[in-house]
Order: sequence, then C-alpha cells, then structure tokens
Amino acid sequence: MPELMRARRAFVMTPEQPMIDDAAIITDKGVILEIGRFADLGPVFSGPVNDLGDVTLAPGLINAHSHLELCHLRGRTVPDKGFMVWVEDLLRQPIFELPDDALADACRELQRTGTVMVADIATRFPERMAGFLEESGFFFVIFTEAIGERVPEGGFIPSRDYELGVGAVAGHSLYTTHTDVLRAAKAESSSRNLPFSIHLAEHEDEVAIMAGEPSPFLDLLQGRGRLLDFEPPCKAPVQQAHELGLLDESTLCVHCVKVSEDDIEIIRRSGASVCLCPRSNEFIGVGRAPWEAIRAAGINVCLGTDSLASNHDLDLWNEASYFKERYQGDLSMEDALAMMTRNPARVFGVGNRLGTLEPGKAAVWSIVPDSFQELFD
Repeated sequence: MPELMRARRAFVMTPEQPMIDDAAIITDKGVILEIGRFADLGPVFSGPVNDLGDVTLAPGLINAHSHLELCHLRGRTVPDKGFMVWVEDLLRQPIFELPDDALADACRELQRTGTVMVADIATRFPERMAGFLEESGFFFVIFTEAIGERVPEGGFIPSRDYELGVGAVAGHSLYTTHTDVLRAAKAESSSRNLPFSIHLAEHEDEVAIMAGEPSPFLDLLQGRGRLLDFEPPCKAPVQQAHELGLLDESTLCVHCVKVSEDDIEIIRRSGASVCLCPRSNEFIGVGRAPWEAIRAAGINVCLGTDSLASNHDLDLWNEASYFKERYQGDLSMEDALAMMTRNPARVFGVGNRLGTLEPGKAAVWSIVPDSFQELFD
C-alpha cells in the first residue's frame, strides 16, 4: 500500500530541483512513486501519512571506499606516524581474523548514519562480505582485490548474482600488483561493464617506488619476499596508470594525495572519478590531497571512509564535515551531498536506483544532521 512521508525539506539532488521545502515522498514496495511539495501531494493522497517532523532528507549515502575486513581493528593501529609505521603496525595485527560481531557492529554503524550502499575492497573474503552486506540490506559493490604477480584461473570475480549488488575487481596499487595482473583486472572489469578501483598516489613512498628512488617501504616489502623482480617505470603513479590503460569513465582512483596539475589533467581527460578519504589520510599521516584543484578540474569526486584501521568511524557525515571545515573555497551543501550520493552512483553504475530522490528509484534516504547543516549557514 502506498505511503506518504513528509519532512521539513528534502535535497533530492536533481539538477532541475535540488531542494524541496515541506517535502512529501510517496512510496510503495520500496520504490519512490512521487516526490514534491506536501501542499501539492498531500491533499490528493488517500493513504497513510508518516510525518517525519523537522528534518532534512537527502538520498541514501554511498560510501565509495571501505575495507570492512579490517573493521575489528578500530583503535588498534598507530595514527599520525606516516605510511611506513602504519603498515608495519597493521601487519602485526590479526588482519586475517574477522569476528562476525565486529562486522555486524560496522554494518549497524553504517545504517545508523544513513549509508545505504558500500563499495568495499575485499582482499580475503569477497563472497563472505557480499553475502553479509546482502543479508544486511545494503546495496553494494564488492571489489575483489587483485594483488601480487598471478592472474587467477577463471578470472578475479566470483560468478554469483546478487539482488542488491555486484562483484567487481580492484587493483591494490601500481607497485604491489604486477602490470599484467592490473591489465587483466581492468580488462575483466571492462568486458563485464563493471566499475574498477585502484589506490593511486596515496603517499610519498609510492611516488618514490614508481620513480625508482630509495624507499623504506619497498625494502620492507622485498624483505617479506614481495616485489623481488619489480622494475620501476620511472614515472609518476597517475602517468603509469594512464599508460597501462587503467583510467576511464568506470575507474575510481582512491586517495590521489600526491598528484600534480598534470596528473589531475590526465585524470580529467580520462573521465575517471576520484574518491577522497581525507580523515584516513590524516590518520595515517600521508598528507592532504589537493581537493580544491581536483574539484575545480571538473572531476567526479566521491567520499569514502576507508577502513577502521585508518579512521575513527564509518560515518560519512563526519567525513564530509571534516572536508567542509578544511576546504579552501566555496563548497555548497549540495556540492558536499553530491560527493556522497549522485557522484558515486554515477561511477558505480547505480544511478537508476540510487543517488537522487525521484520517481522510480529505491525508497531509501538519509537524515541530514543539524550539525552538518550548520556548517553551511
């Protein structure tokens, strides 16, 4: 039976009408039927009305980058000491364990803060993660992480259909994943019309490794038997990713902390999107991405929380608030909301179901915290 939801206002995030005062949303069987002003829809609606009160609605949030396999490590890693120290500490943690209760707690936190879709990187348990998110009612992309020197027989992506999500593949990085593996992973993604993700230009050691310069992190990896035959391309990470054919409209470049103006232009021309994880970058101590230049270039920008091994929580409102408070320039509330709604929906190919509040889309939304709105007053 159709139901009408009323709220003080709603950011529907469509270009024609981004915000509606005294909003009404009519839904049925999990789908939005109509949305508009209550003054227009209310008098002619005969079903039940649920008045949500003095709240502002927005589309359900999309966390564009997470590592839920590490959700049991909240508060157990060393912050603000640089990437090398953080990785060494992480490798001492029980990273191959994942208690169900920790995963359940993480999912409840995501739901409580308005997240309806998760783009998750799964290094060890992709099918388990997909099943858990499906059972919990999330839309999702589970990126099986390609790492190392071998292309798996039968491909990277498990052959299984899900009602609310898809399996996909992500390259871990340009230096931990062999070039042949990266090309194969991207080719499989493209052949199946799936998004592709890669950590790109995250820290100084990555830049040094790619340039063939001394790197304590490379020494650490080789001491663990990895990258023993690595041949540095002597190029910047973004340039190398471009020349490997990894950048196009379906690619999400995660972090992009160490990028130049030329790198930003390469990303822009390729049509790739960028996922910024500002609190994770601060937590680890790798620096701050040039947010303003990336946005000014017209690149499709998303937000992600990254993992609880490198962040304090999975709350995208906290991520966006951190971003707004430190952004040097004009950033409207619609701009900030877009990075958590319609922008990630675009790169993940779910714009027909999520990202805006309009007829035919899933009847899912978030409530904008008052503290977040106050940042734009």
